[in-house]
Amino acid sequence: MEPKLRTVGLQWATFQVMRRTFATLSKQAGVDAHTRSAQMGNTVDVNENEYAVSSFEDRLKAVRHLESTVLQ
Repeated sequence: MEPKLRTVGLQWATFQVMRRTFATLSKQAGVDAHTRSAQMGNTVDVNENEYAVSSFEDRLKAVRHLESTVLQ
């Protein structure tokens, strides 16, 4: 697979990168954690803590929510 990825400039796209991308995009699309973990063959804990990455927008929203709660 690596030679094919190299020809299109994606030699950095390892199997781990592809798994993390799938988990993150699935999470953003609203696929629940149990379904994602079943599709990927791991536990919910591993899926949430190792693969699925929160978007910047979601993290910013959480910080703003915390700020508004604390400042009340």
